[in-house]
Amino acid sequence: MSRHQIEDDIRLARKIISENGMGLVAIKEGKVLIQAEDRGVRPFVQAVTDLGEKLHGAVIGDRVMGRASAMLCIYSKAAAAYTRIVSDSAVAELQSANIKLIADERTPHILNRQGTDICPFEKMTEILKSPDEVFQALVDSLITSAKQ
Repeated sequence: MSRHQIEDDIRLARKIISENGMGLVAIKEGKVLIQAEDRGVRPFVQAVTDLGEKLHGAVIGDRVMGRASAMLCIYSKAAAAYTRIVSDSAVAELQSANIKLIADERTPHILNRQGTDICPFEKMTEILKSPDEVFQALVDSLITSAKQ
């Protein structure tokens, strides 16, 4: 995919996240592969599970991107990512994987929804090294929480 197409897809992701209030969008070659209003990492894990290799080379737009989401971008072989707010650890992971990142704001950590502590998915994934490990841990965690 050309650099120009990636730039166009990033602009579209930014528009969908900012103007339409979506929590997640995946765009490839100008086509929206998936979009979800839900917050958190669950819709991204679901997208990776459902779309698999179709996400290779896509632009991922995620309203809030912590390390867990960044590792999902790497796992799904995304070409680029757009987010309104990104954590320092997510920036580091995306840079090391050579995934282009456009972020409106950067923060040391993503906080939980109450704003009282670091996001539980940030905590859970900080000790995991590979995108494969992160994906499996997220799947396991979401399956466990769905059973409760």
